[in-house]
Amino acid sequence: WYQRRVREAVVSTQSTGSSGINAEYGELLISLVMSSELPRIREPAQMTSAYASVLPSYGSKRDPGKALLQTLGAPSTAVRDRKIPQDWNAAYNTHVRLSDKDKNKSETQRDASNRLIRDLDQRTKTKQAEINRQLQDRITTVSYWKQRLNTEHASICQEITNLNMSKQKTQQALAATELPTEVATNCLKNREGREAIDLVQDLVDDELINELNLLSEIQRLMQTRLLDTDNRLRKLNDCKNSLELDIRDKEECLRLDEHCYKLNNGSSGLQQVSQASIYEGNSSTVDDHENFSQKNLEQSEVARVMSVLQRELNDFSINKSNDELQKQSELVGAMFRQRLKELTDAKTGLDSQLEKTNQEISSVEDSLHQLREALRSKDGPMKVATTRFAVRSKRPNVEQTRDFVHGGLMNEINEISSSQEALKNQIACAEETLHRLMKNKERLQQDIAIKKKSIQIDEQQCLRLRKTLNWRGFRPAGM
Repeated sequence: WYQRRVREAVVSTQSTGSSGINAEYGELLISLVMSSELPRIREPAQMTSAYASVLPSYGSKRDPGKALLQTLGAPSTAVRDRKIPQDWNAAYNTHVRLSDKDKNKSETQRDASNRLIRDLDQRTKTKQAEINRQLQDRITTVSYWKQRLNTEHASICQEITNLNMSKQKTQQALAATELPTEVATNCLKNREGREAIDLVQDLVDDELINELNLLSEIQRLMQTRLLDTDNRLRKLNDCKNSLELDIRDKEECLRLDEHCYKLNNGSSGLQQVSQASIYEGNSSTVDDHENFSQKNLEQSEVARVMSVLQRELNDFSINKSNDELQKQSELVGAMFRQRLKELTDAKTGLDSQLEKTNQEISSVEDSLHQLREALRSKDGPMKVATTRFAVRSKRPNVEQTRDFVHGGLMNEINEISSSQEALKNQIACAEETLHRLMKNKERLQQDIAIKKKSIQIDEQQCLRLRKTLNWRGFRPAGM
C-alpha cells in the first residue's frame, strides 16, 4: 500500500511536470517515512529498470525523507502518460452522469413544450372568445352612444329653428324704435327755440334726452341681442356638424365591428397583418373615445341651454324695452304738463313781482331822500364841536389839561363822525338797492316776454306733436 501511494505521488508529480511534489502526498509520505511504526518492506528480488531507477532502496542508509523528495522530484518518461484505474472510473462515472442529466433535461423540455402547446392553444381560444364578447360589448356601447347622438341631433335642429324665429322678432323690435326716436328728436329741436333763461336743461329736456338715450340703448341692446343670437346660431351649427360627423363615424364603426364580430377561423378573406401597420399613431383609448362623444354631447347640450337662455333673453329684452318706453313716454308727457304749469305760474309770479318792484322803487327813492337830509343835518353839530375843541386848545401852560370837557368834546366829534359815515354808507346802499330794483324791473319785463314764448313752444309745438304720435310700443305682432 505504501509503495502504491508513493507511485501515485510520483506519477502525479511527473504528469504535472513540476519539480516539487504535491502538498497532500508529500506530507503523507513524509509522515509515513518518519514514523517509527513504518513496516519494513523487503526489496523485491526483481524490479524493472524503470522502477529501479526511480524508487529508492529502502535498505539504503541515506536520509529517507530527503531520498523520497528527490525521487518525487525526478522526471520520469516511463509513467508520464499513464492513467490510474480511479481516473478511468471517474471518467466513466462522469460520462454516465452527464448522459443521464442531458436525458432528464430533454424529457423535461419535451414535457414543457407539450404543456406550452396546450396552454397556448387554450389561451388562444379563450382570448378569441373574450374578443368576441368584447366586440359584442363594444357594439352595444357604440350603439348606445349613437342613439344619444341622434337624440341630441334632433333636439339641436329644433333649437336652431326656434332661435331663428326669435332672431326675426328681435329684428322687428329694432325697426320699431325709429318713430319714437324721430318724435323725441323733433321735440328737442323745437325747444331749442326758447330764449335766454328759459333755454334751460329742465326736466322736460332731461326726460326727452332720457327717452332718446333709452331708445338708443334699446337699439344697441337689440343689436347686441342679434349679434349674440348669430353667435348662438353659429355655435349650434358647429355642434350640429360635430354631432353629424360623430354619428357618421359611429355608423362606420358599427359596420366594421359587426363585420369583425361575424369573423371566425373558417371565414374567407382572412389575411395576416403585421401589428406595426395596424395603428399608425391615429388610435385613441376607450376613455378618449367616450370622452370625445361625451364632450360633443355636453357641448351640444350647453349650446342648446345657452340658446334657450338667449331666446328668453330676447323676449325679455323686447317686453322690458317696450314697457320702459311706454313709461318713459308717459313721463315725458307728465313733465311737459308740469313744465307748462310752472311756466304759467312763473309768468303770473313775474307779473306780481313787477308790480311789487315798482312799489319798492318808489319806497326806496323816498328813503334815499330822507337819508340825504339826515346827513346834511349833521354838519352843524360837527362844526360846533370842532370849533370848541380848537378854541380850548389855546389854553396856556398848565391850563392845557385833559379835563372832562376835553374828553366829552372828543367823544362828541367821534360820534358825529360815525353818524355821518353810517349815513353815507346807508345812502350808498340805498342807491345800490334802487339801481338793483331798476335792473330787476327790466329783467322782469324781459323774463315775462320769454315765458310767453316758452309757453307757446311747449304747448303749441311739442305737446301737439306728441299727441299726434299714436303710441303702440314696438312689441312685434304675436308677442
